[in-house]
Amino acid sequence: MPSLDPVSNLPDSVPGTGHDTNASRVLAPIGWDSTRVAEFAPYAAAGMQPGRVARVDGLSVMLITADGTTRAESSTELQSAAETAEALPATGDWVGFSARPSHNTDLIEVLLPRSSQLTRTRQVLKSAIERQIVAVNLDVVFIVHAANNVNLRRLEREATQVAASGARVVILLNKADLSGDMDQLVSEALVSVPDVTVHRVSGVTGEGVEELAAYARPDRTVAFIGASGVGKSTLINRLLGREAMDTGAVREDDQRGRHTTTTRHLLPLDGGGALIDTPGVRSLGLSDAGEGVETVFDDVAALALKCRFADCSHSGEPDCAVLEAIRRGELARARLNSFKKLSLETEFAESKSDVRLRQARRDLWKARAKRARQRTDAEQKLD
Repeated sequence: MPSLDPVSNLPDSVPGTGHDTNASRVLAPIGWDSTRVAEFAPYAAAGMQPGRVARVDGLSVMLITADGTTRAESSTELQSAAETAEALPATGDWVGFSARPSHNTDLIEVLLPRSSQLTRTRQVLKSAIERQIVAVNLDVVFIVHAANNVNLRRLEREATQVAASGARVVILLNKADLSGDMDQLVSEALVSVPDVTVHRVSGVTGEGVEELAAYARPDRTVAFIGASGVGKSTLINRLLGREAMDTGAVREDDQRGRHTTTTRHLLPLDGGGALIDTPGVRSLGLSDAGEGVETVFDDVAALALKCRFADCSHSGEPDCAVLEAIRRGELARARLNSFKKLSLETEFAESKSDVRLRQARRDLWKARAKRARQRTDAEQKLD
């Protein structure tokens, strides 16, 4: 199936009397509101224009702007000030940029504050890890699992990271047409991640897609995350009403699709709002997820407050309210095990995100800034 550019449904330009008019007509449907206008006011006074990052391609990004789309790169000042890659434009960011008609790219000079930030961790040095941004400024994150292959431990991990990001958690059990007892699957999901909304959906038959459409509106950005082959792209095509994303063939042995999304896309929705698709990942390393652990495992956290010792490890101490709840059958042992595992992983990630990593990143961006200056000097000589 053909893949369309994720911003191809935007006009190249919008007739109007200026960028303010164009911004209200083009950017408002993907989240440009009064709060963003107020945040951007000093930069507008300095002659910058607003834009939203639709895709990151290495050192450059594709921006949705008041006049259509443009490719842009971060200024040397922005790169130099960035201690880690987190401080540079990511999919979903709102930025201030300056047009450079004589260059191949425009210039991003500022990032607006982020309302939420979904991250994961990855190992970059032998003794350090870094946070990698999945997407930012999200309101709702759909966690997609194939109903015929639900991994409850992974579901807990994903919900923990989304809760920590500041976005709302919504679980989608996709491929409902391939599973017999959906009621049981929904119940199991709610035991693993209580107090969230769970939808049974099918990208093939269209079941439940109308319920997902209700989440989309101009002041919301929704995102899809999940492992490769769970059917995110098929669901997104159903939601958009067009073939915007490639979909892989289904394997006959386990009815799982192949990985097709390779980068993070922001797609404007026809009725308003924005949708971000993300590549499937084998695992989601936790990052700054302490609050997320407390949210997803609030039942365990509440019990822990009743333990005799404030630092109770729930491993055999006297008067442990958590172990007592397990003995009474009020709490599953597997749930306590997940709570411990994710808590320890979060603490480990925080301990490894140290000064050596920041220095390594600082050196990297200094080198990139130097190359950018050399490229600019060469272009000016040609002019």
